[in-house]
Amino acid sequence: MRYLRSAIAAAAALLFSAAAHAEFPDKPVTLIVPFAAGGSNDILARHLGDGLSKIWGQPVVVNNMPGAGAAIGSAHVSKAAPDGYTLLIASVTFTMNPAVQPNLPFDPRKDFQPVAMLGQVPLVLVVGKALEAKTVQELVATAKKQELNYADSGLGTVNQFGAELFAQSAGITLTPVHYKGGSEAMTAVIGGHSDMFMSSMTQALPLIRGGQLRGLVVTGKERATVVPDIPTTDEAGIPGVDVQQWWGIMAPAGTPMDVVEKLNADINKVMSTEATKEFLARDAGRPTPMSVQEFSDLISAQLKKWPEVADKAGIKIE
Repeated sequence: MRYLRSAIAAAAALLFSAAAHAEFPDKPVTLIVPFAAGGSNDILARHLGDGLSKIWGQPVVVNNMPGAGAAIGSAHVSKAAPDGYTLLIASVTFTMNPAVQPNLPFDPRKDFQPVAMLGQVPLVLVVGKALEAKTVQELVATAKKQELNYADSGLGTVNQFGAELFAQSAGITLTPVHYKGGSEAMTAVIGGHSDMFMSSMTQALPLIRGGQLRGLVVTGKERATVVPDIPTTDEAGIPGVDVQQWWGIMAPAGTPMDVVEKLNADINKVMSTEATKEFLARDAGRPTPMSVQEFSDLISAQLKKWPEVADKAGIKIE
């Protein structure tokens, strides 16, 4: 009997060892998109999923779980098994939401393991024909003489944070006007009801090219290749307006680091292909491969940065 028990124990240990060392992934991986289908997060998630499926020989299932400003999908991933098989595609709102929503159903610092940065795209500050300012310097000078407002796509959105960070860096005060989405905000600027909009490049580009809007500056340190004549905020003498729309992959906290490192390496492979570079370049985006530590540091820095901007601007969702 003793020998039988020993044999059973040895067989169990062998099975456990084989399972523990099975190469990840050996089954489908689910990528949660915390927004509705058709948006930038969803489109990029599906592009990434196709690339990873080819590397792994396993399906990557994209599951849209929209709602509550990305909180529903994010909370789902935070509670998933920490094994690398359930991942979240996060965006800059992942680090902005905690600044204005103190009661999120997850802790962005403790409940997630950063995995990989995917890419970034700058914002562009646009004005309509009703505003005479032809340069950002003229805009700042006007704002110091009279009250100007900016449109945003909702309280606590990247458009509002971008506009407020711009105002704080330029030493001016701007009044927010909240709209239900980016399309409404853009229409308000075109119609002269709002003075400016810190827009995503995707939304603004056709209107800039069509002459309905003027792009004054792009955020960050590099010019956008799709609008090379528009200077950066740094070039315009307003440094520190480093707000980018970015996307990255997060896993539940406690995911084994060997799995995290493999995910990071394989994601970086997909994001470094020419196909991906061309895919992102259509909207002035660029792949931004990072190590796990570099991406973790970026998340930590932004979780500290945006509450400071929100407190100074009085941005708060009741």
